[in-house]
Amino acid sequence: MRRTRVACLVSAVLLLAACTDVVAGVASPADPPSSSAPPPGGSTPPPSPGAPPGGQLPDDPPAPTDTADDGGPAQSGSDGDAARPMRISGLHLDTEDGYGRLVVDLSGAGVPEWTVGYSEATGPGGGPVDISGDAFLRVRLRTQASSGGGSTTNLRSSPGPIVQVLTTGLSDGYEEVLIGIGGGERPFRAVAMTDPGRIVVDVG
Repeated sequence: MRRTRVACLVSAVLLLAACTDVVAGVASPADPPSSSAPPPGGSTPPPSPGAPPGGQLPDDPPAPTDTADDGGPAQSGSDGDAARPMRISGLHLDTEDGYGRLVVDLSGAGVPEWTVGYSEATGPGGGPVDISGDAFLRVRLRTQASSGGGSTTNLRSSPGPIVQVLTTGLSDGYEEVLIGIGGGERPFRAVAMTDPGRIVVDVG
């Protein structure tokens, strides 16, 4: 009877040792990793962060502070060709924290040579333009577009410093947008952005 009890005890010890070896084998560093195991470091590397969205505007002062003319040279976008003819494809007008914001959308990824400044209410050829406002900002873009098929956008806004915006056509490869400002000349700032191409004008 005692011999039988000893034999059972030995068998139980051997069985426990075998189970312990199996569990240890799963985590043993000597075993080669399987094809589904994560790479060294314990986790898969995170994906590279993407570029900021095309509609995101840069951080700027809270309000425009200057009435001086602004402008800039042509800039290439992702298409790599700033000299490619393009067109004004649309206008977007909004009020942001007390100032008016106009976004001039372009048909390409880049931006052409551009200027923004106060002027008379005239079109590209010098003729008068019927537009509301007490002062007028002219956005002039060297899009090199041919005649015909241009944007004919007319926007009105209230409240806000920008009361009306018109695309006024093109002449000699330049397209223009006229911005009617209520209450006379106000400070403004302008910035060109690529991918997609656009000119952003803020009026205080």
